[in-house]
Amino acid sequence: MTLGHKTLLKITGKGNIVKLVIFYTAFMSTSLWGAVCKMPDSEFLNLATFTGIDAFYERGIYGQNVNVANMELNVPDTLRDEYSVFLKDVPYSVYYPSEYTTERIGIHQNQTLAVMAGYNASYPDQDASTGLAYKANYTAVQVGENSIIFSSDKLIISSYEKFFSNGTEVISSSWKDSSERTYMAGTVLDSLAHKNPSVVFIAAAANDGEEGSGTVCSPYKNMNVISVGGLDDASYFKTIAPTSSYGPNDFYNPRTKEIVKGVVSAVDISAPGTVYTIKADETMGNVSGTSFAAPIVSSAATLMLSYSKSAGLDASSRDARLVKAVLLNSASKPEGWDNGCRIAESVEVGGKTYNNVLSTGQALDYHYGAGILDAEEALAEYENFGSTSFLDEISLSDSLFYNFEADSDNLTLSATLCWFAGSYVEDITYDYYEEISSIDADTSYFSNLDLRLWHADSDGELELIAQSVSEYNNDEHLFLDLGESGSYTLEVLFKDMVYGEVDKETFALAWNLSSPQIPEPAYAAVLFGIFAAAFAARKRLGK
Repeated sequence: MTLGHKTLLKITGKGNIVKLVIFYTAFMSTSLWGAVCKMPDSEFLNLATFTGIDAFYERGIYGQNVNVANMELNVPDTLRDEYSVFLKDVPYSVYYPSEYTTERIGIHQNQTLAVMAGYNASYPDQDASTGLAYKANYTAVQVGENSIIFSSDKLIISSYEKFFSNGTEVISSSWKDSSERTYMAGTVLDSLAHKNPSVVFIAAAANDGEEGSGTVCSPYKNMNVISVGGLDDASYFKTIAPTSSYGPNDFYNPRTKEIVKGVVSAVDISAPGTVYTIKADETMGNVSGTSFAAPIVSSAATLMLSYSKSAGLDASSRDARLVKAVLLNSASKPEGWDNGCRIAESVEVGGKTYNNVLSTGQALDYHYGAGILDAEEALAEYENFGSTSFLDEISLSDSLFYNFEADSDNLTLSATLCWFAGSYVEDITYDYYEEISSIDADTSYFSNLDLRLWHADSDGELELIAQSVSEYNNDEHLFLDLGESGSYTLEVLFKDMVYGEVDKETFALAWNLSSPQIPEPAYAAVLFGIFAAAFAARKRLGK
């Protein structure tokens, strides 16, 4: 059986319902691809091809030897064939805490799991019966139960604690909690992720975008995660869906309990947020929501880990920070993408002042994150692990420099820096209902790292070209046309501490040079104005 195209995804909207179902009907005269969406013109779009995931299949990579947990409020409904048919031959296991009175079943878990794992050997259309990473090892995890007693923070967190530490390598979640406790619960999940960097944690951003910014809250408002926004099928996945939650979120200091308003770029990356599948009423149709975007990105991460093992890459290539850096760095830029980059009239570095420096203090676009998932480009960059992507360690107040050559004019540079929020939760206090009432995170810390780009002029002197210097994010991102060939240097600076104390910080850096990109008109106009001014007027001044 060949799998040049993959599973039929389905995404269901506002209740964070993610549905993936393999579609085959007698009235269709032609075979459908696996992951598809019915577009406004009634054509079916192959989502595996659209996202570049097909590139992994061409190398025989389908998720082999990777352990994935799909952690949702429910477990799959195996009682109704019309919902479970696309998981018929998936050898997944089911986990729900023993404290729960019973398994809670629901179609949402079927749909999200099937996006990644779906397989049915007897289904008439094999292209439409397999998940995007169907050869991985899957566990369907129930983390909540809809009752006052059992849908508690204590049980939810205990489930995450188990799967962060039992050999799971990818955790995918498409549910949300927007309660007042989300910052504390998010700090707990950040602590688990920080302690277990071999686990890639991915979550849906949530579907509250129509309520405004600061609505990213799935599963909690945490930072050591890849948070996924959903693209709109009405625009052929060129724009973010109106319901997709977006930032900026507030920043929470778990030591002081202080909040800084509107400074976190909470969405990391975006992916298609609509799939065509079986709906809850047992009819076929599109379903939409970030719940479906998240397992698409989870599939890409799973395929990356599978490729790493197949190719014999060093284990550090599977570090969550490294995987995140590559996924973000390889994302494509949609029209209107804006991470706040503007020309700073003057920037002081080392006692010298540099004029007309491209600078961002927010790192990522508030809606799209680094951009749209491009798994083919991610694989291409991942194959260069060890040269243009790697883990490194830096001491407080130090800088590390990485040199590269641009051998022609107008090459496009993408560079991404990722690290963890240093969350350490030593104790959790729960109330009568087993909800979090307080946490002991007094040894937590948050490092402030910056990313700069330098260019050597004709005299060999370094000139500052661009910088990403967001204080309250744990990633930095640069995307620009270099304008001229020559010698360049990326600098990673451990500037200071936002809170807490630590001597050294581990980070992932990924960068890529590509042929000149032609953005959509709105973004191209911005770039042209920025770089015309920058290269015409840039001057270094002694001080």
